[in-house]
Amino acid sequence: MNVVSVDTTRHPVHSVSVYQSDRAEIRRLLPVDLKTGQNEVCIERLPNCLDRESIRVEGLGNAVIFDVIYHSSLNDGGADKDTPENKAYIETGKRISKLQTEKTTVEEQIKMLDSYSTTMKADRVDHSKLASFLKLYEERKRKLNESLQSLDEKIQLAEETEKEQKETLLLDDASKKRGVKVTVVVLADEDGPAELSLSYGVTGASWSPTYDIRANLGTMPSPVKDSKDATPSPNNSLIVHYRASITQATGEDWTNVALDLSTASPHLGTEIPALTPQHISIPAPPPPPQNKRKSMRFSTRSAKVEEREESDDDMGFGLFDDGPPQVYAMMAQPALAPPPRLKMVESRAVEGAVSTNFVISGLTSVPTDPDDSHSTYHKVTVAEFDLEPKLEWIAVPKKQTSVFLRCHLKNTSPYVLLPGPSSVFMDGNFVCKSSVPLVSPQETFSTSLGVDPALRITYHPLIKKSKNATGSKFLALQTKTDVTSHIQRVSIKNTRLADIELSMKDQIPTSVNADYKVILVEPTLKDGQKEWASLRNGVKIRWTPNTDDDDESDLGGGKLGPDSKSPATNSVPGEDGMVEWGCEIGAGKTVDITLAWDIAVPRGSTWVTY
Repeated sequence: MNVVSVDTTRHPVHSVSVYQSDRAEIRRLLPVDLKTGQNEVCIERLPNCLDRESIRVEGLGNAVIFDVIYHSSLNDGGADKDTPENKAYIETGKRISKLQTEKTTVEEQIKMLDSYSTTMKADRVDHSKLASFLKLYEERKRKLNESLQSLDEKIQLAEETEKEQKETLLLDDASKKRGVKVTVVVLADEDGPAELSLSYGVTGASWSPTYDIRANLGTMPSPVKDSKDATPSPNNSLIVHYRASITQATGEDWTNVALDLSTASPHLGTEIPALTPQHISIPAPPPPPQNKRKSMRFSTRSAKVEEREESDDDMGFGLFDDGPPQVYAMMAQPALAPPPRLKMVESRAVEGAVSTNFVISGLTSVPTDPDDSHSTYHKVTVAEFDLEPKLEWIAVPKKQTSVFLRCHLKNTSPYVLLPGPSSVFMDGNFVCKSSVPLVSPQETFSTSLGVDPALRITYHPLIKKSKNATGSKFLALQTKTDVTSHIQRVSIKNTRLADIELSMKDQIPTSVNADYKVILVEPTLKDGQKEWASLRNGVKIRWTPNTDDDDESDLGGGKLGPDSKSPATNSVPGEDGMVEWGCEIGAGKTVDITLAWDIAVPRGSTWVTY
């Protein structure tokens, strides 16, 4: 039988398909020389993370696959300090240290010889002795210099050997991650070259989507009267850079490979789940109470139990003392933690959808992480496309005086946008971090463009003053009433070169006591009015509709309301005191808004706002 050995480190990877679920599929093309009849091709140094069930071998040319045999790795991937190579490396280091010590000794001898020669003076030494010393000095100095030169050469040679041994150890350590071997039995009709296509799956590789959103605002941005009725402006442009962040620690480098990214989940099975019957019934009766009276022959054991229960109370668990034994056991034992989730967060977001493959143009190189930390990310471009932005300016000055710019987009590209973080740039400047949700083609979504510094809001100090309870609004109130008026002024300046429309939200307090009244003074709105009320040219107001569609929490301002983490529970606009202004502000213009309300309480009463 003809045996052919193939070292995969000498044959680069041809193509790679990376999944989001900690998996990749590798394809290699391996040239081999076959003999007529049966051949055994030993493919060595495959990664240890290889999935044996995923191996697929195809013969190209003069090759027919007869059998495929998997050989697992014999090592665990860790460093072995008892190998001959590692021992030789340690011995080389010791030899270098010894040579360095000998060199230091020779250098000290040379210094002593030179120092002694300086103490001899010609007028005090016999000429015969001087001649003898010079001869001895010359001979000794020559031998020491020769020894020093020899030691330098030995040290240099040993250091080169140490360097080579270290490189070999590093390669050997990397090779420990590639201990799998696959034997392929191939039948050939005649002698000649052939090519084997080897495909296999590995763990330790994944990708996740990231985005760069680059918006350029023209001089004529279109105001957004309502996000549903917004129209794009031809002077505004927005480019989405769709990128993939890839990490892999498979133990083998992907150098100049054809790369594609998949949203499929190969770990998910195809078995359809089945439902089991679900019943209702009368609940089981509670367990009988524990009988504390115990016989005398168990008195010693009872004392120990009582002592243990008291110690529980001392430790803070006395709540369970004297309880039913079944309940005590159930509550005393720690709850079992749920099993860890698979690393399929992103792929689950497209669960039920047809998987998509993104083919990356050109060739890509993704080296493996040397320390298996998955801390190195490699970014590749999936696509770049233009979208038409519909802009909306939003402000909640009571919480923050910044004006936020929100962009409504329709995904007119052929790509499915997977959930992922985004970096937002406006007019070439980085403005904020945001995120992109799951968006299919032709679906719409919104994203924040950060704070627009061209719009400036001044939220003036609240003016409070007491006044008499007069006028038609106070006729229904009792005579003895204390009234406090509140005036809140807001100024908005547009320094842009274009007109914009701002949606600004504010609030007045609401009363939870029938004797305490809150009356809107300026502007005038009917209770429960949902329609816009025009105040003057370009300024309108309404009670904020009680929907969760217009959530500004992602813009940084938060939602005004009793609980910013909970949706509004009232059904009539205005019951929560929220008002919404619509302001058309011309280029370089300033708009002033006034919100005034009175609080009437029984005379002598106090009140607080919370």
